[in-house]
Amino acid sequence: MNKTLLIGRLVATPELSKTTNDKSLLRINLAVKRRYKNAEGEKDADFISLVFWERAAEHCASYAKKGALLAVEGEIRTRTYLDKQEQKRYVTEVLVKNFDLLESRATVAMRQGNVESEPLDLKEEELPF
Repeated sequence: MNKTLLIGRLVATPELSKTTNDKSLLRINLAVKRRYKNAEGEKDADFISLVFWERAAEHCASYAKKGALLAVEGEIRTRTYLDKQEQKRYVTEVLVKNFDLLESRATVAMRQGNVESEPLDLKEEELPF
């Protein structure tokens, strides 16, 4: 069985591309924090390569932004290719089958500082206590 579940934040704003066969493709990295702190008392992160195809790619590009908290379900895939010097290179990535945004748009806007918070100006008779 090959099944992977990850929760992390997108390291960049998704940019949709098209293949020569006009299929939607999205490649992006997900920063996943480790459970334990390192020697300096900080949590390290792993940067996992994700590959989205077709509708999943289109939806991710439409709704997710840099820093978005995502839950991703998929399969680990490995592939090889030859670089410009004819050296064999190995790539490990997660082929995304399903994903969920774990934050509301309002939360994302507040985190990015796009929402101005105005102080409440309540009169004494409006207070609930």
